Amino acid sequence: MPAFLSQLPPPPTGRVGWPWTEETSPAVYATTPDQGWPKITIVCPSFQQGGFIEETIRSVLLQNYPRLEFIIMDGGSRDETAGLLERYGPWLTYWESLPDRGQSHALNKACDRATGELVGWINSDDYYLPGAFAAVARSFRRHGAALLYGDDQIRTGDAPGLRSRRRHQVCRFQIAVGGVTLPSHATFWPRAWQQPFNEALRFTMDADFYKRLTAAGLKPRHVPGYLAVFREHGASKTATLDDIARAETAAWSRRQPWHTHWRWRLSNLLERLRPAPHV
Repeated sequence: MPAFLSQLPPPPTGRVGWPWTEETSPAVYATTPDQGWPKITIVCPSFQQGGFIEETIRSVLLQNYPRLEFIIMDGGSRDETAGLLERYGPWLTYWESLPDRGQSHALNKACDRATGELVGWINSDDYYLPGAFAAVARSFRRHGAALLYGDDQIRTGDAPGLRSRRRHQVCRFQIAVGGVTLPSHATFWPRAWQQPFNEALRFTMDADFYKRLTAAGLKPRHVPGYLAVFREHGASKTATLDDIARAETAAWSRRQPWHTHWRWRLSNLLERLRPAPHV
């Protein structure tokens, strides 16, 4: 069921704009019966992001998408997260706040509960942009099963300005060999292609997951338009686990056959030769 703006808890004082006082218009979906839209499951792993997760939650609910399943797996946060989950609980399909074995474990638990045709992953410090689900659903209806990804933007903390990152259509092998990394917050995949996330990885589980999907034959498809915002802040994993990310990437590279290295170099050459997108 859509969660219209008037039905949700009021935003914190001083919060305005998307997704605090704005919503995706339900008229976006009016031209197609509800059952004509694919069911979308959003999985959200969370830990100690109480300062940001409310924005994440509202950006999902205020898509007003007619066939939405929203699952949040919090790892037992000791901040305000649990209280916020209780507050928005009536609009969530499932949530829990219990210790887990890390982000990949939380993702696997959430995906085990998923029943949507499409699955999207949003971290609890990132958020979707208006109309994102409609754009993804239209692409899925038009083209069928694919690894769907869109453009994204970057926000530093709570600063108002956004930096834009335009994406483009890439080949399957460019993802499979690691030449291109998709933005997890702006990527969706068919649940029929679901594979477990590697729980041994703490940082590169997204790249590893998309490599395996494309290696198995799932084709990537670019969805034009900005779908989500990635937030940079001092406590984020991106800011604190750089060494682990490099080690995990190096370990993956060492396991690859010799020809993967040359395909990776070809993929990077293609990216360098491609004209820079206008933002």
